[in-house]
This record gives sequence, structure tokens and C-alpha cells, in this order.
Amino acid sequence: MTTRFPPIRLATPGEEISKKDLHAVLQRFKHFNASRLQRVRDFLQPRQHDFLDLLPLLFHVNHPLLPGFIALETPIGITDYTPDKRAIVAAQQFSKGFTYQRKALKNYPVHSLFLMGSVGSMAFSRSSDIDIWLCHEPGMATDDRESLRQKAEAIEKWAASLKLEVHFFLVDGDRFKQGDNTPISSESSGETQHYLLLEEFYRTAIYIAGRVPIWWLVPPEQAANYPRYVAHLLENRFIAEHEIIDFGGLHAMPMAEFVSATLWHVYKSLTSPHKALLKLLLMESYASEFPQPRWLCDRMKQAIYDGDFSVDSLDPYWLMYGKVDDYLRVAGSVQRLSLARECLYIKIMAADRRLAEHPVRVLRDGFLASVAARWQWPPDLLASLGSQRFWDIKKARAEHAVIRTRLQQCLKVMLQLTGGPAITPGHVQNDIKLLSRKLSAFLDTRPDKIEILTTRTMVQAKPEVWSLAKIQGNDDGASWCLFTDKVNADALDAHAAVKRHAELFHLLVWAVVNGLYRKGIHVQLITPTPDVSLPNLGRLLIELDRFMTGEVLTHETTLQVYAEANRIDAALLLVNWGESLALDADTNQLMMSERSDPLSYGERRHCFVQGLQCLSVSRWGELTLQHYQGLEGFFHCLCDLYNHSQTPRKPERLTVLCHSRGRARSIVLRIEQIHRCLLHLFADTSATPAWRYLLPAGAAYGCFRLQAGTLGFYFLENNEQLLHELASTQATVSPVWFDDYVLEHTVIPLLYQNHASHVVQVFGHVASQHVAVYVIDERGALFTTTHRGATLGQVLAQYQVFIETLLAKRKLTDAHGVAFYEIEKNLVGVVSCKPLEIKPTPMTAMDLDLKIRVVLDADDGMTVYCNDSRHVLHDRQSVQAVRDHVMQFRQQHEDYPVYITDIDVAAASLGLDQLTQAHAAHYFQYKRKVEARLNGR
Repeated sequence: MTTRFPPIRLATPGEEISKKDLHAVLQRFKHFNASRLQRVRDFLQPRQHDFLDLLPLLFHVNHPLLPGFIALETPIGITDYTPDKRAIVAAQQFSKGFTYQRKALKNYPVHSLFLMGSVGSMAFSRSSDIDIWLCHEPGMATDDRESLRQKAEAIEKWAASLKLEVHFFLVDGDRFKQGDNTPISSESSGETQHYLLLEEFYRTAIYIAGRVPIWWLVPPEQAANYPRYVAHLLENRFIAEHEIIDFGGLHAMPMAEFVSATLWHVYKSLTSPHKALLKLLLMESYASEFPQPRWLCDRMKQAIYDGDFSVDSLDPYWLMYGKVDDYLRVAGSVQRLSLARECLYIKIMAADRRLAEHPVRVLRDGFLASVAARWQWPPDLLASLGSQRFWDIKKARAEHAVIRTRLQQCLKVMLQLTGGPAITPGHVQNDIKLLSRKLSAFLDTRPDKIEILTTRTMVQAKPEVWSLAKIQGNDDGASWCLFTDKVNADALDAHAAVKRHAELFHLLVWAVVNGLYRKGIHVQLITPTPDVSLPNLGRLLIELDRFMTGEVLTHETTLQVYAEANRIDAALLLVNWGESLALDADTNQLMMSERSDPLSYGERRHCFVQGLQCLSVSRWGELTLQHYQGLEGFFHCLCDLYNHSQTPRKPERLTVLCHSRGRARSIVLRIEQIHRCLLHLFADTSATPAWRYLLPAGAAYGCFRLQAGTLGFYFLENNEQLLHELASTQATVSPVWFDDYVLEHTVIPLLYQNHASHVVQVFGHVASQHVAVYVIDERGALFTTTHRGATLGQVLAQYQVFIETLLAKRKLTDAHGVAFYEIEKNLVGVVSCKPLEIKPTPMTAMDLDLKIRVVLDADDGMTVYCNDSRHVLHDRQSVQAVRDHVMQFRQQHEDYPVYITDIDVAAASLGLDQLTQAHAAHYFQYKRKVEARLNGR
């Protein structure tokens, strides 16, 4: 119903302004706001009316029994507010004896309350959220503001009990006017949209109580002169300062704000495409009018001043669509105009699809009919749009393609109109960068990326039957096709499919993430080869739906997430999908072996991991699918997951699925165990020690280790290469973790379980014919050798002298000490390591008085010093001379090996650039070569 009043014209600065006219303007705006508030009540359920009735009272009194009570000291008191009968009755539902006694307060810290956003429009529904601006006095103390925030939060919780989603925004009017306190909400990215948010506020806000916006009192024709006109009103006391709140005017908006606003609405369109597209087109129309945009809020104000208006004619969506329609007609954009009409229809009608003859539905139908008549829509358009209310996936996919194209077109046009990000001031560049990343994550396409439809929430008609058919193409090979009904296997038409892809798993992921799956769905499988069984397919769909529900459909990406790297948040591994194991080709039997490792099974070391599909969800909300083949592919997959996952990495963020007959559980458990081990060993990429993780890999071995913070791997083809790896010198401390079935018949894994960083550990074992020595040096390198003709004590005593000499001369920069152990085996074959304290025996005491030092002389070559006796090694006779000299120090002239006690050589002789790089393994390897020569081996 249109309200008609006489036009009002307020005088310009310098002229006398009628207070009667000012009062009439205020009353006219309050009347209009009251009408809007009544429209909101019409859309709400009766029990929800209490929220609107009580809202201002809750910020005017602190009553322990009313919702939102925090403390008696919480700032309360709204300027010029007196509760009406509705508020008193609503309060008495919580406190039967509640009465309101008016009393003057020293000050009124709550300046104003406004509802904001779609709540004041025909698009508002029971499921819409309600944003509320709670405007408080400037410079409120931190403790008071926090108490007020807690009160607002408590009221939000009460509103939630009424099934209302309410969000309060505490606004300091003075700071807002300066651009410092712009609320960041679902409708705004904060200060990047200060003026556009202000324009939307003036156009959509519903005044509840308190001070009125002084913007109401600035005539439309004085918009460009806003600051001067406000000063004129206040300085000449046409209105008191305590009666108004000043959020500022729209006269100084920079063009750069259109850039950030455009990016923001493209961002919003990814979840609410139809609403955001309308706003995008509105931004575009405003930008085309810059530097003097014809603001819709000014058009609304003009109608109120003219006295010819109604709630419908000033509905935000009526105003928005009208401006967009006019702009697109002038631009000749027929396709975009058609899309704008569809967007308006969906935004108005989608909220209450189930309301058939409800009064609200009748209201919406009438509103759209008025829009169609006013802007001359095609006669059958409303009926056509109404018949498409229940979208299927084909409609949603087609609309997604259109919306994606139009979004990119809007973005391109806006950047052309505004001059692009180059004009944007530095303080909003960061928001623009984050928004751009969000758009890229959703709009960019890649072969490995699963397309998530912006329109997927519109799909209401979910199929009860899927048909999945593998169809051979003419040129591009076979592809899988998805149909949403039962099809004739003899008359398949790939072009009729909803979606087609070379990989079946890709197709299934796409269907589930876009809402096409429903529990109990019947699947028809048509394939010339039995790649997949229906039972496995059914199980996979259930598991996929569980993963998507937990990780994708509930995945919320706040804007701040895009300030971080786009790392993997969660992943699902599907192993051996559509592949059968050659070992189990006979379906009537299953080969079994005591060696049960799925990576190296049985005597022939079969690997049961043949192919993997890795589905990952990133921090930015991207869903990607990677394929890996064979054991090498599996190891690459583990490295990729580690290297690209967010930290801290958690094993529960990986889901492993496998349906291989008879092997599935063991494969899944094995992969999970390896993944947990990797995360445990390499939890900190910057930390030492630098672990090496050895595990079986078919007939070979794999070794995982970090290099410059990146996890990689390499293969060791046999035991010889494995032992060479263990013996290799290291740049830093590098212990080894042995997986099962790696050197399982040796004592080496046990020795590494006792490994201590920065300690040279010597392990001796007495065998029937020799003494075996294993040394794990201060950096984790392994040295092994055997000694014949000597006792364990003799051997270890010589090692003690050699190592302690190196330590005394500070040749081992990373070593802090030496430790000795004896390897023992009990009667039942259990091997253990017993710490030893080395004490020279009488037989070796004389030997220990003899210092045998090897020096590599540049002129003479290798020289051996036996105490002070010098021997140059150049032939057999010189070597024998050394042995004869050593025998003189042995009481019984025992012929056990000669051991050197010190090495003094250049770095190059050890294969190094500098001696500071050396660790014990370098010296032991050199020692072995020299002793072999001295002992004639």
C-alpha cells in the first residue's frame, strides 16, 4: 500500500530551515521504518516476534531474569527510548512482576539499534540471518565494551533458541565515520567496502530505537554538500547533537572501493551466486556513473521527501533490480539482463519453496508480478521460472557454466571501468590479494581438479537411480558416463550423460560433492570388462559420502585462510581401484605366506600396492585428484602428502580405502602404519637428527629422508646397497629407523635401537672363528668388520685407544664420548646388548704402550710411526719391518693383528674438503685400509 504525503523541501545552508519540516521528515522516516519492521514480523513465526519486541529493552535495562543479562554494571540505556506495551508483555514472560519505571540516566551509552541487510527486503525468510548494528558511545572503555559484547552474544544465543540466526556488530559511530570501525560481516569485507556498506546501510537498515541518522535530514539534492549541511544543522541548533548519529556521507567514495567490492561479490557468488550476481551488476552500474554515482539510497530518500512511497516500491531488491535493468538495457546486454531476472526470481522465491499457498508466498508472487509489469518482462517468463523451481543436476550444471562466465565477464568489465587494482591504496591491497586467491581457487580449472558447482545447493530433484557406463569413443578412448536414470545398455548416448570422464573415481567424487548422491541409491553398472563390482561400488559411495560430509561439505574457508599457503587439509587414498592382484588371479584360492608385508609379500617379494587415487582437500577449499602407479608411485604419494600438508601433520587427516579381495585390511593397515611412522620421524622439518626410514619395497628397499625440509626417497636394490647406505658418511646426525623385514636376520636393527646421537658406539660379538665389530658413529654411520686371532677384550681395547685419541685431538667435532657393548644371545635366541667397561688385559697392556700413528707425507707417501720409530711404507719389506717392530713389544710374540692408534692425514685422503667435516666413519674406513695392508690382507 502506497503512502502519500505532501512533498518536503528543506532549505539550503544560509536559509532558515523549518523545524516543522525537519520533524515531518523524521516522522516520515520512522513511519517507513515501522512499516518495514511490520513486514519482518509478517515473515517470522509468532514466537519469534518476542525477539523484535524485547530487543531495545534488553539494552535499556539490566534485569537478571531477562535474556542477555551479564552484570548490573553492563552499559545500558538507549537515547530517547521508552518501551511500548509489546515490550512489557514480552518481558513479563520472563519475569511476571516486571514493570518499567522511567528514570533519567547520567548518560546513555547505547546510541542506536538498527537491523541491517536482507532483513528489510522481500528476500528475507525464516532461514535468513539478521545483522544488528549496536551503536555505542565513542571511546567506550575496553571493559565496558567487552561487557556489552558479552551481553550481545548472550542475546544471540537466546535468539538461536527461537531459531533465529542473529549477529551483533558493535559500532563506534565516530570511528566508523573515519573508516576505522566498518563491521566485517557476510555482506561486507570490512574497510575495503566502507562507502558501499554505508550506502547499503542507508538503503536497507531498519531503525529500532535511539538516535536517528542525521543522513535522513540531509536533502537528496544536498548529498554532495553533506559535511557542510550537517554542520549547518548542528551549529544553528536545528537539531541537537544528542538526538542524532552521524555515519557520514557518500560524497567522497574512491573508485578503488569498486575494485575490492567487485572481488568481494565475486567471492560471495561462489556460495550465493544469484544474490551476489545482482550486487555485482549493481556495482558495475555504479562504477559506470563514477565520479557521481546515482546511489539507490538517495533515490529512496527522494521518494520519502516527495511523499510517494511504499514498503514494496522502496524494497531494496526492487530498487536494485530496477537500476540493474535500466543499466543493462542501455548497455544492450540481453543475456545478462535475462540472468539478472532469473537471479531476482531465485533470490525472492528460493527461500520458501515449500510454502504453496502461504500468505508470504502470495506476497512474494505479487511482488514479482509487479516487477515483471514495471520492467516489461516477457509474458511467459514468470511461469517459466516457476516451473524450474526444482532443479536437477543438468540445470544446475548449465546454470553454473553461465554464472561462471558471467562472473568472469563482470570482473573484466569492472576492472576496465575502475582501472584495476593499480589504483587501490595500500591498506586494502591485502584484502584484494586474499580475495583474488579465493576466486582463483574456485574458478580456475585444471585436469586434476574436481569442479564444485556454485549452484549445487539448488539441486532439489536428486535421482534415485544412477547408470554408470563405460563407453568407447571414436578418437579419445573409453570414458565413463554418468546418467541419472536407467538406460538401455544397447543404445547408449554419451552426449546424454550428465557428466563423463576417463576415470570412474573422478566421476563418483564429482557426483557426491555436488549433492547427487543419496543413501540407498540404486546403481546400474554397464562395462564391457569387470573392472569394478557393484558391492565395492556401493561401499565406496558410502565411504566417499562420509569423507565429503566431514571434510568438504562442512569445509569453511574464512578470508584469512587465503593468507596462508594452499596446503592439504585432509586426504583420502583409494588403493587398487579397478585393479586385481596377479598373485590372486585364481578367485578360488588365496596365496598365503609367513612373510606378510603387503609391500614385500612372500618369497618372491610381491607388492600389493598397484595403483592409488589420492583425493585431497586443500586449505583453500580445492578438491583435487592425483593418480599414482606402482610402488614408486606409492612412495611419491606419501612424499607429496607430507610435503604439501599443513602443519602440524596429523595421521587422522588421512583416510585409506581398499577393496582388494582378501588383502584389503592388511593393505590399509600397512599404509596407515607407514604414514604414521613418517609423521612421527619427520614431525619437525627443521629439527635434527635427520632420520632415515628404511622399509621393504618389493625385492628391494626404500629409504625416506628429509633434504632441505622436503621429504624424498630412493631405492636400495639389494642388501649390498643397503649396507653401503648404512656405512655412508653423513653431513649431520642421521639415525636409522628399521621397518619390519629389513635386515631382520641380523643384529643391525637392534643396534640402531640403542643408537645415541653424538656418541661413538662400539658393539662387539664373539663368534666361533672371529670377533665381529659394529661401530655406529656419532652421526649414525655404520662401520662393520671382523677380527681373527684376537679376543674381544683385545679388539675393543684397541678401538678405545683409537677413538679416545681422535677425541683428545678434537678430530671428531660432533662426538661427545664413546661407549662399548657386548652383543649376547641367550638360550632361546634372544639377542641383547650389554654395556661394557674396557680394561686392558696383561696381554694387551704392552701393546697399548706402543702408539702406532699413520701419517700421509706429501713427499714420502704413507709413513707409520711406532712410538718414535719411523717407517715409510713403499714395499712388502717395509710393511714387514713394521710388523717385526710391533712384535718386539709383545711378551710372547703373539701373532694377532696390528692395530693403529692414530691417523694424521689431510682432508683429501678422507675424501673431504676440510677435516672439520670428518666423523668417525671416515677414520675407521681409512684405518681398515691401512690395517689390511699392515696385516697382509
